[in-house]
Amino acid sequence: MKTALVVAAILALGAPLAALAQVGNAAMPIVLKMKRGTDHLSVHGALTRNGACCTYVFKAAAGQKLYWTLKGPATRVGLTYPDGDGINPGLPSPADLPQTGDYTLILSPDLMADGAFGRFTLTIRIPPPTKGRHR
Repeated sequence: MKTALVVAAILALGAPLAALAQVGNAAMPIVLKMKRGTDHLSVHGALTRNGACCTYVFKAAAGQKLYWTLKGPATRVGLTYPDGDGINPGLPSPADLPQTGDYTLILSPDLMADGAFGRFTLTIRIPPPTKGRHR
C-alpha cells in the first residue's frame, strides 16, 4: 500500500517537474545566437496548451534595435531588459534596446484571440548600432 502511494506521488509530481525541465520556459530560455557576419536569424516553435514555450534570451548593446516578425498563431510578445524592466506585452517592431546585456524575449498565446495555438516562425534582426555622423 505504501509503495502505491509513493508511486502515485511520483507520478503526480512528474508532470510539473517535466514542464520545469523543458527548454524554452522562463527557467531555461532558449539562447539565440546569430552566425558570425549576420544580423538576423529565424527560429521555429509551437505554442501549445499547457506548454512551457517560448522564452528566448539574446545579447545586445545599448543603442541597437530589435526588428521582429512572427508568422503563426495569435501571439503576445514581450521583452525584458537586462535590468529587469521591459515591455510586456505589446512589443513594437522595431524596439529600442537601451541597455547592454541579456534581453529576454517572451512569446505566449494570445488567449483573447482565436487561433492562439500552433506552429510559428519568429525572425529577428538586430543590426549593429548606428554611429553618429560627422559633418
